[in-house]
Order: sequence, then C-alpha cells, then structure tokens
Amino acid sequence: MQDYESAEFAAEYLIRNKDFVAECSQLAAQDSGTGQLVGPSDFAARWGARFHGHR
Repeated sequence: MQDYESAEFAAEYLIRNKDFVAECSQLAAQDSGTGQLVGPSDFAARWGARFHGHR
C-alpha cells in the first residue's frame, strides 16, 4: 500500500469499513432511477467521499 496515491488509500479504507459499506448498500437500494441524489445530505461530509465521474 506504500505505492498508493492518497485517493486510492482512502478508497481502500472505505470499502473495508463495514459501516460505510452498509450505508452505501442502503442508499443503493433507495435509488429512484431518476439520477437524483438519494439519502442524507451529510453522507459525503461524514465519510469524506466524493465520487467524480462514477457511473
């Protein structure tokens, strides 16, 4: 992991965090299919996560 960029290291941390994974799964289940954001507005601030260009 020494060769990881900071964003890669952060992503590894998050995907290994059971609370983050559970919240993501819950949000994915709520997807309305409209492309609108779903879930609490503080999600990104709480987890420090921003998904640019994620599809």
